[in-house]
Amino acid sequence: MPTTPNWSRIPFASPNVISQEAVNLLTNKLYHSDNDAWTPNTNNFISSSPTSTDQATANYKADVEHFCAPVVHQDTGETITNYKKLIKDPLYREVWMTAFGKEFGNLAQGDEKTNTKGTNTVFVMSHDKISNIPKDRVVTYGRIVIDYRPQKSDPNRVRITAGGNLITYPGELTTRTADLTTSKILWNSVLSTSDAKYMCVDISSFYLTAPLDRYEYMRMPLDISPPHTIEQYDLANKAKNGFVYLKIRRSMYGLPQSGVLANKLLRKRLKPHGYHKCPNTPGLWKHETRPVAFTLVVDDFGVKYDGKNHADHLIQALKGHYKISEDWTGSLYCGINFKWNYEKRYLDISMPGYVKKQLQK
Repeated sequence: MPTTPNWSRIPFASPNVISQEAVNLLTNKLYHSDNDAWTPNTNNFISSSPTSTDQATANYKADVEHFCAPVVHQDTGETITNYKKLIKDPLYREVWMTAFGKEFGNLAQGDEKTNTKGTNTVFVMSHDKISNIPKDRVVTYGRIVIDYRPQKSDPNRVRITAGGNLITYPGELTTRTADLTTSKILWNSVLSTSDAKYMCVDISSFYLTAPLDRYEYMRMPLDISPPHTIEQYDLANKAKNGFVYLKIRRSMYGLPQSGVLANKLLRKRLKPHGYHKCPNTPGLWKHETRPVAFTLVVDDFGVKYDGKNHADHLIQALKGHYKISEDWTGSLYCGINFKWNYEKRYLDISMPGYVKKQLQK
């Protein structure tokens, strides 16, 4: 039987009373457990939360929007996290419908308006294909998440996620990423190693690269799509009962198997170049012989290197399979700002605007 979290006893447990060591111990214990993995069940899409496996009794609901930066209306100061509300506002309608079209095109076969290339993650289904969806698959819902990221080249970001709580995946679901403790140790290692430096790498659409070992299915309301997307993909004729049906062929945000499939594919692609995950430290990777190590959190690489030629080796290995962005100053990692002083060997860490954003929420 799978281990079931007891949400009724600690529905709002404070992280202030849970040590990092306790979290690491629990994670390690569950990782090596033979019990079947459990998938959270709530009516809304969630990223992670203590919840029951019983849909009827689960009352702890977390929303992925909680982890995204909202839009603050420039005139009223209102904090907006809902896509439908944004596109009803004449001031924001064009910007965010364009962002939606860009994201849809990124998932599908491209967006002509923004010249975005597609990843062939999803394919729009016609009526005859809809009728042939396998009986053992649940057609889940699509969720639109808005996320304003001023540090990105395109700050107005829309993410279309799949309702993973409705999908029962028979395979492995566990993906271990680096925690803050591991990242801190690597940063201190950079400062403690003569001539070592730090850089950051971000893989674009990391979760949209791994082929699914079985296809999943999703539907979304037609009326939320921008006109140019409806025209490009002929959605008006392909929609059924007001919904656009999509076949999911590659991993995407929200699917419970996306993380582990993308991580396994990365492992397979980096192995020939000599990079391997450390067996006892989640999220830490090293090269067999080169002085290169990095922490990985989703698609963010924090890289320690001793010699630019060694960092270039990792960059070229990644470029062979992914579209990446490089930050040789190592100034931003997982939302944390860095200011490195390699001469005096110290590091200043900050999160500008963090308190203001929390107050807005």
